[in-house]
Parts: sequence; C-alpha cells; structure tokens
Amino acid sequence: MSIFRRRDNDYDDDYDKEEDLEEVPRYRRIRDLKPENKRKRKEPPRPWGKKERLLILFLFLATIITSAVLALQARGWKLPNLPRLKVSIPSFNFFGEETIVIGEDSEARRKARKAEEFFNEKTKALSGVYSLYVLRLGDVSSYGVNEDKILQAASLIKLPVIAAVYMEAEAGNLDLDKVPSGQKRTYRELVLAMGKSSDNEAFRIVRNSLGDAKISEVTTKLGMENTSLTENETTPKEIGMFFKKLWKGEIVAPESREAILNSLTDTIYEDWIAAGINDVRVAHKYGREVHVVNDAGIVYADVPFVLVIMSEGVVEKEADKIIPELAAGIYGIEKQ
Repeated sequence: MSIFRRRDNDYDDDYDKEEDLEEVPRYRRIRDLKPENKRKRKEPPRPWGKKERLLILFLFLATIITSAVLALQARGWKLPNLPRLKVSIPSFNFFGEETIVIGEDSEARRKARKAEEFFNEKTKALSGVYSLYVLRLGDVSSYGVNEDKILQAASLIKLPVIAAVYMEAEAGNLDLDKVPSGQKRTYRELVLAMGKSSDNEAFRIVRNSLGDAKISEVTTKLGMENTSLTENETTPKEIGMFFKKLWKGEIVAPESREAILNSLTDTIYEDWIAAGINDVRVAHKYGREVHVVNDAGIVYADVPFVLVIMSEGVVEKEADKIIPELAAGIYGIEKQ
C-alpha cells in the first residue's frame, strides 16, 4: 500500500488540481509521458542583455534631445542671457542680425547705432527673440534688428485687410456704409472696430466678404511678399513699409488714410508702444498670441517715424514690461 501511496503523490506533479484526477478513469491513472500532456513550466524572466540596454539608452537620449529642441524652438532659439541660436543648413551660427540703411548723415547713423545697441542690451537677458524696425518718414532712412525675420503677425495681419476695404471702396466695388449680408454693422463700423479694439469677429466678417484671394492680391500689390494671411506671417520691415506707404498716400486717398490712422489712435491697447511714448500721438496696431507680443505704428514726433517691435517665443509678462521701455528708449534717441 505504501508503494501505491508514493505513486499517488507522483501523480500530483503532473496535474494542477485534484479534480483532474477524478475525471480520469482508474485504468488511465498512470504517468502520461507524452510531452504535449505535461504541465508547462514557467520560465523565469531573463535579464536584459546588452542590445536591450543600448536600445533603452538610445530612446532615453533621443527623448531628451527632442524635448530640448522643441523647447528651444518654442523660445525662438534663444535663452536668457545667451545669444540667439540661428539654425541654418548645414551649420549653426550664433549672432544677431542688424541692418542700417542710412545715407551719409553721420548723426543719423550714430542714432541708429545707439538705438540698436540699446535694443540689444535691453532684450539680451530675455527669453525669445525680439525684432525692431525703425523708418524715419522724413528722409525714409531706416535701421533694424532682425527686421527681415518672418514672424507670426497676430493681429498685425488686420492692417492689409483694413487697407483692402478702403481700396475696394475707392475702386467702387464696395460701399463703406453698407451692411454685409446677415450682419448688423456697416463696413465702416467693422473697420473701425478692427482698429480700435482689434475685433476678431469684425475681421472674420470682412475677410469672408472680401475673400482671401482679394486680400492676398492687396498684400502683393503693396510689396508685402513675406506676408501671408493664411499663415498669419509677416516681417517687421514689411509692416514698417506698410505704414510708410500709408503715410505717403501710396495706398489710399488722404481722406481714407486719415480714417485708417484715426481708427488706430487711442485704441484699447495703449499699454505697449503708446505707454512708452505718452507725450505725442501714436497710431498703431497691437497683436498678441501665445509667446508673441507685437506692436507697430507711426510716432508723431517732430520728425515722425515708424516703430515696429515684434517678438516670438517670449514670456508674455516680460514682453509686456519691456516693450514700453523699448519704445521710450527709441523715442528718446530719435528726438535728440
């Protein structure tokens, strides 16, 4: 009997549960030596080999590098107290882009250099990239920092749209006192709202009425080759040239020009350029998006000039503080 008991114990090694034994006929209660009928043993987990460890290391480093690149890109390839990293193919260059286009007037050149140095000194410790363009409306001399850089326009893109409305009205294709179909405000009121309060709903209505093709035709006519309505992009220089042409009467008739400039004066956004220049009139357009703060317009100084300040990848609170200081500094240099 003891022999049979030992054999019964052996059966337990081949079955998971006692019930399994009861289901098998007595005459089959012998060890089944067929491999497919034996209980499968669980293999212990194998430790990672060299290939697995290298793969994990590669993925970890790739994640870090990708995160760093995306963070730098969001800040316009610039960190506080460091020069902007300009990414180009095939090399990387660290420098600031400055341009001065001035004739033989040494005093004008001195002011331009001083203004650029002031601008760079004030913005070098800030996140993101700041761009400057100044155009003197007397002799049409100009200077800037990163003024040809394509940036997000934000609400500055409304400027050529406002101009397009008046251009269409002067061409007889649009009645400023007419209410667009399904709307409550006239074109004149819509344009005024776009200037005074940067009304996005008014912008949408006017854009739909004119059509993107007509607006793009206007930007091309004005020489704004890098300005895109669909991409919401422009450059500081092209915005500056827009204001120059508007001032010179090269876009619309004097009456329309004054209507546009009046809509851009005493707006609800007076805490940026206008805050730094509070003793003279400033007709300007303000724009803001995530990590973008822009302001641009005409400063009615004794010698009027266009001032454009744009940015990308910035900390908005920093930009809100520095733009009035930049405007005040440039204005002080220009009126010397």
